[in-house]
Amino acid sequence: MKLNGLVLIPFYKPEMILNNKNNYMTNKNNPNLAINGGVPVSVEPILIHKPYLDESDFKAVEAATRSTFVSGDGPACREFEHKLANYIGVKHALYVNSATSALELAFRVKNFPKGSEVIVPNFTYTSTAIAAAYNDLKIVLADVYPDNGSLDVSKLESYITKKTVAIAAVDYGGIPAEMDEILIIAEKYKLYVVHDTAQSIGSVYKGKKVGNIAHVSTFSFHGTKNLTSGEGGALTTNDDAIAERVKILREKGTDKYSFLTDNVTRGYYEYVDIGNSYVQSNILGALGITQLMKLDWMNKRRKEIAERYKKEMGGIEGLDFMRITEGAEHNWHLFGILVPAEEKYWIMDALRAEGVMANVHYTPLHRNKFYSGLTTDEESPGSMEFFSRLLRLPIYPSLTNDEVEKVIVAVKKVFGL
Repeated sequence: MKLNGLVLIPFYKPEMILNNKNNYMTNKNNPNLAINGGVPVSVEPILIHKPYLDESDFKAVEAATRSTFVSGDGPACREFEHKLANYIGVKHALYVNSATSALELAFRVKNFPKGSEVIVPNFTYTSTAIAAAYNDLKIVLADVYPDNGSLDVSKLESYITKKTVAIAAVDYGGIPAEMDEILIIAEKYKLYVVHDTAQSIGSVYKGKKVGNIAHVSTFSFHGTKNLTSGEGGALTTNDDAIAERVKILREKGTDKYSFLTDNVTRGYYEYVDIGNSYVQSNILGALGITQLMKLDWMNKRRKEIAERYKKEMGGIEGLDFMRITEGAEHNWHLFGILVPAEEKYWIMDALRAEGVMANVHYTPLHRNKFYSGLTTDEESPGSMEFFSRLLRLPIYPSLTNDEVEKVIVAVKKVFGL
């Protein structure tokens, strides 16, 4: 395959692609395409993502800064935790400095024996897996569905051994995984379930908001997420014992949380456990509060854009949409399209030439140096097909109707319509 004169070696084997839309081929020689010298749909690049921030956010950050309480686990952080727990409908929400930290804590709190196995989707961000690795646990990569990147539950039991202690389920792109089926399997084998909900805040699975389904859930508030505090994450759980130990682990192994809350000692707190510094700044806690107040509106706007895309792009030969899990409500963190594998990189470059900054998300874990050898292309056909066909289109609350229309026009133009 050649793009702009460069020979590309694909990350997939053609014989592995199960659905290539009958080998649909775009007209790469169309002179009207910007990639061939034609006029682009948008002169200004339409970015893949922008955080939504307004005056309420700016004022909250200023007020928190002026309060002079700028260190971790301050009053704004506590308020954010309380409001987040109420929003999700869970007993405990603990604010930390990243979703990666939340995941690491989710495993550390259990003290699993070294070398125990954790089942992790092969298609996820590295944080899901390295959280287990940081706790001296063995990563077992499991295949995913080729149409939405979620754990393929039909294969899940095949990865379970006598050493398996946990399953890490991931809501790719904000689409809830098949949690009922995962929890049934987990209960059968007495396994701990960590629900990586980094991308799915506000999503619903069978009537319950994600974050209130598994033993532990972990959210991200990175600048790319639906709710952002710049950096940050949260661990949510209904388990009192887990919550109490996380409060200690995230504060360097001290009982500072109860000291600040109860103030029953004479001005000091004790070092009671191992831990690290995972608390978050009070400034960012204030930002979390104002972001949470408008989360439903922001997700609603994302849904409006997604429905417009689906209406206008539905039926385009060679283009499919990601499957939404039955019984789930998507928060539209990402809008993914599935395109013919052999055309993917050309389509991406053609869209970018039109001013639409489409991109690839991440690669299957086993295709990366750190995880190489944990599984193979042949053992992960769903992961390979999903990766070989997936492209992302821009979606965020501040995307204007005019920009949405330009994205649609660009996609249709590239697909020859």
